Amino acid sequence: MRILFLGETYRADAISWIKGVEANLGVKLETRELPKGNSRVLRMLAALGFFGKLLMTRFSKPYDLVLAERATSYGFFSLFVHAKKRVVAQQGITDVYPECGFSGFYKSILQRLAYKKADLIHAWGNVMTYAMLESGASPYKIMVMPKGIDLSRYQCPDKQELTPAFIVTRSFYDLYRHIDIVEAVKILRDRSIQIKGYMVGEGPEKAEVQSLIHQYQLEETLILKGHVPNDQLPELMDLCRYYVAVPTTEGVSSSLFEAIASGCYPIVTDLPANQAFIKNGKNGHLVAPCQPIELANAIESALHAGAQVEEALEENRRYIEQHVDYRKNMKIISDRYRSLMQTN
Repeated sequence: MRILFLGETYRADAISWIKGVEANLGVKLETRELPKGNSRVLRMLAALGFFGKLLMTRFSKPYDLVLAERATSYGFFSLFVHAKKRVVAQQGITDVYPECGFSGFYKSILQRLAYKKADLIHAWGNVMTYAMLESGASPYKIMVMPKGIDLSRYQCPDKQELTPAFIVTRSFYDLYRHIDIVEAVKILRDRSIQIKGYMVGEGPEKAEVQSLIHQYQLEETLILKGHVPNDQLPELMDLCRYYVAVPTTEGVSSSLFEAIASGCYPIVTDLPANQAFIKNGKNGHLVAPCQPIELANAIESALHAGAQVEEALEENRRYIEQHVDYRKNMKIISDRYRSLMQTN
């Protein structure tokens, strides 16, 4: 059995996907990915070289299965691999981003072609299926199921006696709006409300965020942790009672599931992907994107809602155990792959 994975193998989502398939199907996956780089010209040249290598697979034994993440990039590339079956996974609400302009135009074409040729299309949540159907995906090809998270790593300890703290685990890119989180913490400090925040990750916006933290003299309040290996995140999450993420767009977030499983009360953007799991004021708070004052109000409200937060944490953990168990979900997903490879 030969299975090829096309995607960014350094990402935690990709790693868990690969390991789950390998464990359940008993096969070592081959992987290919585009080289990373800052130059647009070099990236285009690298993409051409990558494309050429995929075309060369036409002269070798076909892969039994190719798995590709993101319909508009690796999903499209998968069409040129010599393979018997193809699986494409959408990463966001839609993989056409931005949705307007020339970029949106040509990416919508790539997404439509990828879904037309794929034998199975992954939606990690129901909210992703709308863009798939609009792109011409056949409903019978769509499988809705998150990869899940390894619940043995997330213990959900009692945090009532901890100093109030939140964690942010999204990379430092503009769409994740770390700037708004810094602004919200300043607003809370001006109200004499103290809460510590841990920001995990790297990215192009980090220097700007760091500068704003320094400007507001929040160095003792907002701690930039840099890159933290995924297997060390649970220990840091155990120090936090709250999880904050305010991106302007969102798919089905493994980071949110991990935080919920760790006993972190979620304060997240009011987007369809989050609405599928969070009911505002019940098991979390939903806030409008790019609204630091509203975010500050939500954090303050959560700090004052002790009993409600405890009930929410218990409800959220039950949901995760029932629907987002990595071992159970990856077995179902891998069984679907096995069945797909056995069909003509």
